[in-house]
Amino acid sequence: MKFLLIKAMAEAHGYSHFVNSIALALSELGHETVISDQSQHVVNGAAPAINVARDVQAARCDVVLSFSSFFGAVQLDDGRPLFDALGVKFVGWQVDHPIYAPQSLARSLQNRLSLYANHNHTRFAQAIKVPGKSLSMLLGAEPPDLPLTAYKAREWPVLVAATWNGVPQRPWDAAPDTPARRLLVGVIDRLLAHREASLLDAFNATVAQLGLSAQLGTSPAFDDQMISFLRDPLTYVRHVDRIELITRLADAGFPLCICGAGWRDYLGERGNVTYVDRRVDFKDIAGLYNNAKIVINLNAGNGACERAIYGAMAGAAVVSDYSEQLSAFFEGSDGLASYNRAKPGHVVEAVGRLLESDRGEAMAARGHRRAMERGHWRHRAQQLVDFVAAD
Repeated sequence: MKFLLIKAMAEAHGYSHFVNSIALALSELGHETVISDQSQHVVNGAAPAINVARDVQAARCDVVLSFSSFFGAVQLDDGRPLFDALGVKFVGWQVDHPIYAPQSLARSLQNRLSLYANHNHTRFAQAIKVPGKSLSMLLGAEPPDLPLTAYKAREWPVLVAATWNGVPQRPWDAAPDTPARRLLVGVIDRLLAHREASLLDAFNATVAQLGLSAQLGTSPAFDDQMISFLRDPLTYVRHVDRIELITRLADAGFPLCICGAGWRDYLGERGNVTYVDRRVDFKDIAGLYNNAKIVINLNAGNGACERAIYGAMAGAAVVSDYSEQLSAFFEGSDGLASYNRAKPGHVVEAVGRLLESDRGEAMAARGHRRAMERGHWRHRAQQLVDFVAAD
């Protein structure tokens, strides 16, 4: 099977790291791979599709793979989807909730396959009737380039890597009381209270409570409107989550390392907090995890959980908000500690239990073993090949 993989981001970006990793894994399985580097053509945040079309035609590939489904919604002048017209299968691999990648939810492309990081992402796409087959699948990982540091010799008892996105605002508080405002507030309240923060469930429950007739999947125009409308409440909740959880950990007094510029200005200088407040390329993150006893995973309910897989591969104990996919991957609580993100104090309790005993080292060893057994990119590559071949 011949794959063309679209690289749409700069080399230091995580998506480009994923492209390089899955390309190597597919090649090791005996499949031919070609990387179409579209990052070099980006101007003002966009790249013309003509270069992708030329690369696909030149490669004579069977499958096009694109993280976040970049270029998946491109249509020709006659209205035909680009990849349908070229006669190739298009695989969109959503690293985040698909609502952040509206091209992944375009309903015109028929010859498509979709990979989602979370079963709630799959359910959302199915609710608006995105064509094609889908599969929920975590990302792969690889261990650090350097040998693993012995658990007791690691410098940072707790590490969290998180982009600082500022303090989220609430402009709707001053807005007139309308059905749209009540829908927005209801969705936010339910997301904040839900262990997995399922956007589809929050929307459906709020609509039912308000007595509205709205339903996803009945009108493409309405679905597109809701995709745009629901993005802000989900983003707001994600930003609130990370601030609340990281603040709780800092306030608990644990020795904590925070990787991400901007947190020093928000939390201030603290004796128990070390800041890595500089840009760290994704490929170097595993090296940080290799120096941590515990790695905190955020946003498991609506993200790809790459922190959890890379953290375990680097020999750290992983503490994550609940994810059905992660729980299954680590075979329950002995390989992963889960907390309820709707009750931020739970993360402090989970970390405290590991720090105050030898459970962290034992859990890290089990999690590392499971990551090595089933978490490499070659494992994801084989799943990908099987998924495509079964279509």
